[in-house]
Amino acid sequence: MTPAFDEWRVTDATLFQGALNDVYRPINVALAAQNAMQALGIRAPSGGAYVVPLFDGDDATLTDEYVLFRPEKEQVGWYDTSFGISGRERFVDCADAAGTEIGHRVQFWLRDDITPSDVSLSDDDRPPGELAPAEPYAVDESAVVDDLRAFVRTEKHAERSGARRAYRELGLDESIRRGETAGPFAFVGTTRDEMGDVAFTLQHVGDDTSLRRDAGLYPGNRCLLDARGGPSWLPLDAEAVSVETPHVTFRPLNPGIDDETLEHGLNETDAWLTTLLNPVPFQRRLDAIDAVAADDAKRELLAGTRPLGFTVNEHADYDPTPSLNDYQRRALVWADAAEDAVCIHGPPGTGKTRTLTAYVRYAATQGQRVLVAAHSNQAVDNLLVGDSTLHSPDPDSLHALSDDAGLSLARAGGNTKNAVVASEYANEPLEGADVVAATTSAAAAFDRNRFDVGVVDEATQASRSATAIVLECARKLVLAGDHKQLPPYSASEHDTDADAHASLFEFLLERYGDDLAVPLREQYRMHADIAAFPNGEFYDGLLETTDREESWTIGDLPPLRGVDVTGPERRDVAGNSYDNPAEADAVVEEVERLRANGLSSEGVGVIAAYTGQVRLLRQRLGDAGFSDVTVDTIDSFQGGEREAVVVSFVRSNDEHASGFLELPSEGPRRLNVALTRARKRLVLVGDWETLGTVATHRTPAESCADVYARLADHLGV
Repeated sequence: MTPAFDEWRVTDATLFQGALNDVYRPINVALAAQNAMQALGIRAPSGGAYVVPLFDGDDATLTDEYVLFRPEKEQVGWYDTSFGISGRERFVDCADAAGTEIGHRVQFWLRDDITPSDVSLSDDDRPPGELAPAEPYAVDESAVVDDLRAFVRTEKHAERSGARRAYRELGLDESIRRGETAGPFAFVGTTRDEMGDVAFTLQHVGDDTSLRRDAGLYPGNRCLLDARGGPSWLPLDAEAVSVETPHVTFRPLNPGIDDETLEHGLNETDAWLTTLLNPVPFQRRLDAIDAVAADDAKRELLAGTRPLGFTVNEHADYDPTPSLNDYQRRALVWADAAEDAVCIHGPPGTGKTRTLTAYVRYAATQGQRVLVAAHSNQAVDNLLVGDSTLHSPDPDSLHALSDDAGLSLARAGGNTKNAVVASEYANEPLEGADVVAATTSAAAAFDRNRFDVGVVDEATQASRSATAIVLECARKLVLAGDHKQLPPYSASEHDTDADAHASLFEFLLERYGDDLAVPLREQYRMHADIAAFPNGEFYDGLLETTDREESWTIGDLPPLRGVDVTGPERRDVAGNSYDNPAEADAVVEEVERLRANGLSSEGVGVIAAYTGQVRLLRQRLGDAGFSDVTVDTIDSFQGGEREAVVVSFVRSNDEHASGFLELPSEGPRRLNVALTRARKRLVLVGDWETLGTVATHRTPAESCADVYARLADHLGV
């Protein structure tokens, strides 16, 4: 690009408005527009035209106005104020604009010092012109839509039933101890809901807890109301009618309890509320499925029945900020070229977030309206601000790069817990923002095609029904994730390989093949020894380790270690999880070794396969003086990383039963997550005979014990 034009942004400009009259010396508008296209390569968001900035007319000063150029037809477009009642956008042949104000104001694009950009793309870097789905006529689109609706309803029922079952197993006292129920509440009176039925108002007793943000109570939630030593009809099903800290108003859902009996019971003791279900996200998914089903192009994409197109912008300046490696730049080119959807496969440590940041910045500076979405608030905020603090922005985040690019950012929804996002973006107006960030659920607030592109991070953890919300409000999708790691969460007990449970990312790969996914291959996270097993086992040798990571160590400790512990597993108090004291002792010993080698507690992560072991490890590490070490489940650690990670697999028994760790589909994906969180040292603690042997109640086809057996051989345990 010519340096004089570096600072011009289409996001700060408007389409030229006016009437055309021949009052100037004619110039070659087609050639001038061609030069602008080659120098800037700014493609109009609507497609089919390029943006041509206008000069002042009498000198080479760029203004904040532009016209559109269709190179294949040699036509120029603007908003003609003389056309119709209030004007309209229209195109004319470039020759017809030669002596008009448009010609006068594009004349400086004929200068000799304008330098065309050079895309310099090899054939390997270019996406295919079109990808056709497998057997499109064999897919019944109506059946696909019906299956997705049924799946959402099944998930809704399963989540409510599962929460009720978990509460029944724990009981009120254990739920309070674990912080899984809200309260105590005191009864303050009755009122009438919008249907005229009696509703009961409670007031939170004690601290200033936010009932929405901290306790997760929202209007419409289905809850269980319970009390210590309360009457026999407790716990009681209830629906939250309103939630305004410190008050919550509910209506009972048990028809057998009369209002007087309930009021008397509430006056006798403090009450506690346990959320069973928030129905809002499920209804949003159903609404999105219905909306997508009503649009032919969107329905066909959701069902995978139509070809997907790619058009490379031959005049684009693909020199993004932040800088990208060759694989990341290739992904940006594919994302820009996609007309419908593209998948960016980002294995651990390959710079997926950096790539998306560069693409979002590029697309927004090209005048495209961009939605950044993910399935969780944490993932959305990570893409928006990265590791930024209030006083120190992450230099590679959208937060840091937006000012330089002159972009406005806004965060939809009020559930962020990130201080930077809350301070800078949570209260910014959504209308007119160049980039809007939202969860997939919160994106339901936007109208159809409000955005030119919807970028979905961690897309492999979002169900097709959740991603349908983004599909409804965006013209095209850029899906980024890793389908070799954990799939979307499912509350129901269906086969997790079923299409309805799969992410849209994975479903599209099944329909269009791996050519739809552009891979990021160069990993910057793990020592080469840590990366070796997952690279061969899960990624077919796709990953390349940079020179820096090949020599990363903590003191003299080897980067990879396996510890074989044969210790009895135990069922926890509620009977729905496990712990293992012998493995807990081994984990504490490994943490002590890491600390003795100079690693801070913040640099250590401890992963346990079961929540029962998480609780035991937090207790044991706290007793040993390491209460500030992060301990969590494999699922909770997905997306995270630490200098060193210690993993406890927990299961140890004569039946070789490893539970969900052994499931043939999810088991390897969950193991992959556990193996790819550490940078410099990874310690794997387990009973390798239990893990590596098919359980007595399973067949080899029902087990992934062979993967653990290969890992044990790799570790030499």
